[in-house]
This record gives sequence, C-alpha cells and structure tokens, in this order.
Amino acid sequence: MEPGSVRSVVERLTYWCSQHERGLARVEWDSMYSRHDVVNQLKLALSESRTPLVEFDLPPGEDGYKTAVDLVDKLGSSGGSVASITGIEWAFPEGGNKLETLVVLSFQREILAALPVRQIWWVPSSATERFVLGVPDLDSWFSLRLHLTEVPPLPAMETTDRKVVTVDEARSLARRFWDRLEAARAQSIPEGRIWVELAQPAVEALRSAGLEREADAILGRISEMRERFERRIQELNSKRGPEDPRVLSLTERLARLLRDQGDAVGACRLEAQVLDARTLLLGPEHPHTLTSMNNLALTLRAQGDLAGARTLQERVLEVRMRVQGVEHPDTLTAMNNLAVTLWAQGDSAGARRLQEQALHERTRVLGEEHPDTLTAMSNLAETLRAQGDSAGARRLLERVLEARARVLGAEHPNTLSAMNNLAGALWAQGDRAEARRLQERVLDARAQVLGEGHPDTLTAMNNLAGTLGAQGDFARARQLQERVLEARVRLLGEDHPATLRAMGNLASTLRGQGELARAHVLQEQVLGAMTRVSGEEHPHTLASMNNLAETLREQGDFAGSRQLHERALEVMTRVVGNEHPHTLTAMDNLALALSAQGDVAGSRRIHERALEARTRVLGEEYPDTLTSMNNLALVLSQGGDRERALQLLSKCLAGRRTVLGENHPDTLATAEHLKKLEEQR
Repeated sequence: MEPGSVRSVVERLTYWCSQHERGLARVEWDSMYSRHDVVNQLKLALSESRTPLVEFDLPPGEDGYKTAVDLVDKLGSSGGSVASITGIEWAFPEGGNKLETLVVLSFQREILAALPVRQIWWVPSSATERFVLGVPDLDSWFSLRLHLTEVPPLPAMETTDRKVVTVDEARSLARRFWDRLEAARAQSIPEGRIWVELAQPAVEALRSAGLEREADAILGRISEMRERFERRIQELNSKRGPEDPRVLSLTERLARLLRDQGDAVGACRLEAQVLDARTLLLGPEHPHTLTSMNNLALTLRAQGDLAGARTLQERVLEVRMRVQGVEHPDTLTAMNNLAVTLWAQGDSAGARRLQEQALHERTRVLGEEHPDTLTAMSNLAETLRAQGDSAGARRLLERVLEARARVLGAEHPNTLSAMNNLAGALWAQGDRAEARRLQERVLDARAQVLGEGHPDTLTAMNNLAGTLGAQGDFARARQLQERVLEARVRLLGEDHPATLRAMGNLASTLRGQGELARAHVLQEQVLGAMTRVSGEEHPHTLASMNNLAETLREQGDFAGSRQLHERALEVMTRVVGNEHPHTLTAMDNLALALSAQGDVAGSRRIHERALEARTRVLGEEYPDTLTSMNNLALVLSQGGDRERALQLLSKCLAGRRTVLGENHPDTLATAEHLKKLEEQR
C-alpha cells in the first residue's frame, strides 16, 4: 500500500489510466479527507487527454445481487472511460455481519476485471480491514493500491476557476444525502463521517448551483451535529488530552462545520487552538502546522482581518520556499494566497510581483497550457486590469481563452469564465462593443448548459446588463437586471448579499433612466439590509452608502449626500487606512459632493490630498491617479484657476492616451473638457 499526498495520488491514478485500458485500482482514504476534491482534480487531469470520468455510487441497503448486476451493467456501458466507484462503506453495515454485497461482487471479479473500463474503487480506511478480510479474492484483483494520507488545506478560494455544478447535479447529490442520512445514523456511523462524506459535498454543490435555501435545509437537518462534535471532542480530550491527533482532527472538522454554518468567529477560535497545539507538538515548520496556519489565515481574511491573515501567510510562504523550494505546488499556492490578501489591502504592486513569480514557475515546470498555469495567468491578468494595464490583461486573457477553448471546448465552464474575464478587460479598454459580443455569447452558453437560475448564468446576465447600461441601452439593461433580481430573491431570499447587490445594480440603471425616486427607495432598502446583515464597515455596505449619496446629490439633497460621503470616508480611514485605494475613492466622492454644495475650496483641498496620495503610492500614470488629476482640474476651473486647470487637464489627457488609448471613454471625456476650457480663454 503506497501512501501519498493528494497530488501524488492524482498523478499515480492519471498515469495508471494512461497506461491501461482496463483494470481495478483501490484508494484507501482517511475519513478526514473529502475524496470529492481528489475526484475533481483527477477529472481535470484526465480532461487534458479527453478521457471521461464517470461516477457510480453503490446504493445503500439494497440486495447484494442486484447491486452487483447493476454495477456490471453500468460499467459495461460506460465505453472505455474511467469509473469512480463509491459507496462501499454504505453497501454493507460497518457494525453488522452481512457481507452479502461484497461477496456477490467477489463472485463477479473476473467479469469486472475483464470489462473495458478502468475502475477506481474508493474504500475508507475504517472499512479497509473488513474489505480485505471479507473478500480476499476480490482484493487480489486490484492492480494498483494507494493510501491517501494527507490532511488537506482549505481551498484557496481566490482563483478565477472553480467547480461548476448544475442544478440537476446539485439536487442529485442532495437526494443522495437525504436517502442515506437515516440509514447511516441507524448503522451508528459517526456524525463526523456523515458530515464529511454525505452532508458537506451536498451543501457545497447546492451553494455552487445557487440553491442556498436547499443548502440551509441540510444544515438545519444536521444542526445537532455541532453539539455531537463538541461532546465527542470533550470525551476524547478527557481520555487522551487536547494535543491528541484525533482530537485535533475532530476540532478541524468542527471548525469547518462552524464556518459553513456562518460562525466564522467560532471557526477562527478553534483553528487557533489547532495551530497552537500543532506548533507545540510538531514544530512551526511541519506541513500539518503550515496547513493549520493557512486555514486560520483564510478565516481571518474572510472576517476582514487582513493584517492578521497577511502575517500568517507571509510565515507560511517563507517556510515553504525555504523547505520545499519555490517551484513546489504548495509554495505556489501560498504565494497566490498572500497575493490575494495584499491585493485586498490595496498593495496591488506587491500582489503583482508574487503573481508574476507564480506564473513564471508554473510555466517553467508545467508548461503554458497546464490548468494551473492558465489559472495563474488569469489571476495576474485581473491584477493588471485593476492596475489599469488593460492591454496587458487583454493579452494574457486572450491566451487563456484560446488554450481553454482548444483543450476543453467552447462551452466548458472554464472556457466561458475565460471569455467573461476577457470581456471585462475589453470593457476596461473602452471596447464596449466587443465586450458586449463576448458577454452575449457567455450568457447564451451558460443559460443553455447550466439553466437560467444558475449563479453563473445570473452573473453573465448582470455583466451584460452593465455593458448595455454603459452603452446607453438602459431599457434592455433594466429588463435583464429585473430578471436577475427576481431569481436572486426566489433562490436566496431578500436579505442575501447577492440579492442586495442585484437590487443595487437595478437602482443604478433606474438612476441612469432618470427614475431617481424609485432608485432612492431601492438604495435605502439595500443600505439598511447591508448594514444589518454585514455591518457598517463591510465594503459592500460602504459601496451602497456611496450609491445612495450619489442619488441624493442628483436629487438636489446636497447636505444628505455630503453626510453619507463623510460617514463612508470616516469608516474607510478607520478600517483600512488613509492611503488605501478605497479610502482615496471615498475622498474623491466627498470632494465631488462638496463641489456640488458650492464648497469649492473644501473640494479642492480634498482632491489635492487624494491626488498627492495616489501619485506617491500608485504613480502618475495609474488610472486612479489620472482620475484624481481630472477631478482636481475641473474644481480648479470652477474656482477660477483656469491656467492650472489647463495644465492638469493637458497632463491628464497625455496620460490617458498613453495608458487607456485614444478612444477610451475617459480619454474622450478629458479631451472634451480641455477643448471647452481652451475655448473659454
């Protein structure tokens, strides 16, 4: 039995599949690990050779002969693919004497081995002994035996790609959970295993498909699991002590459950306990310690503690680079995690350096068309676009789209994500017509493949609506946004953040149509709900505050607009600092509100502060710096200082032509302002 990490197991299985047309492989896995993650990685690896992987789940509590015959029939019709066979642990009661299903399968072993399909049988470690002793003849037919020993880190969460699950697939997983739940409890299967093997995959799939309420129904059905976990941990703690590996493993599972249930504070507390224990027991550089450190950092980042997350991620990266080397996959993942945190802190230059290094290493080791390389390329492109280098982002995203369309096909979810990302870069370049064409293709494909209510379809609908609004087609943009909002309310509820963002988008379009009163009502509703659900300091709450302030300004309520902008700036300065990009944007917004009130001197002072900070932190030709330059010039003109306004507008126009191009909307707007000001001389 060969032990192995996730990566080595996936590599061995991929190699085995490439070398054999048939045969049986057995993977023993610890119940602490979700085999679904391994299967997903294997699917991705096999997709490069266009080898399909199909999944078969042995039914619980069914007649053994029927189970065996059905499996042989399904495998025989799968046509040269790779089959993943799960459910062995449920096919025979763990505490019972019946081995009927396995015995019948053992009688079919020669037929199973002769089928033209490569079979991967997943057997949890807790059932391996029963399997080997119960059917030694069947076990002898397995040509490959692997043992997955790695305790997995949490998913990185920041990549542009993720597993996309259709509504039908998600509900199929949920039905499997409901069908097996009572049978598993009747067999005294530990609640921890029920969560890892049944509930968690179903919850994650439902959420991926946008079925939040159905996911919550599962969480509600197992709400007592938290108490069972805690009791079991206390029992083991009293017998073995708090540093026992099994206690730590259960504590990690409980932390994951708390996080899935929305208790990030409780999850953070437990993860800190595990990290302290593993540091003491294994040392600060042990792989398990680093995994615990990474898990805690991701939870801290989700809570908004960017500084705490950054400190831990810098330690993880330093150790991984020194111990494992810069090209090790774990090192590159740590590099990516830190880059995302730096970007969230406003340090886009630091994030870019790390992403460029990660892309260089992945290209050198894996090649340009490896999925991990293409993901790294997409991540870097998003940072370039945020920095204003939309041309550089476009070049990278065009390479990603071409590779994915050729390898995965035009309608693969990752291909459509690449197309969507490229449309965003084109939009930033000012090429709204081409962005719209791509977004329409993405929407049509996602609606056809995933269905109209899928989150990715609704995102595509929202993106297209934004482009239509920018082109002045408010009527069609409004129609799409109303459809998005209706779907979000139905699937997620009125107070879900995604629903509130959809409501805010619709309000912005209504404002563009001149329906200020209705936009005002919706924006007040969004701000109230965002404040209640996410808190006043959450970025989405502050964005909602800014949007309402802009509507108030257009309605002539300059005092109300100024008050909201001042609140947003105060919170931003306190939470992320006075030089964070979001703070400087809030500063510009307040300055515009002061200008509308007639306080030209106050507006000028704030614009000058924003321009000085952006020039020092970002550089003179950064898009946000040029925006500050343009805004200050207009205020200077309003205050009568036309000569300095002309100088700044000329400088801004030259910068925008260089960075954005001659035909970008911002470049054209600055050129128009400069022309009018010169005519007034």
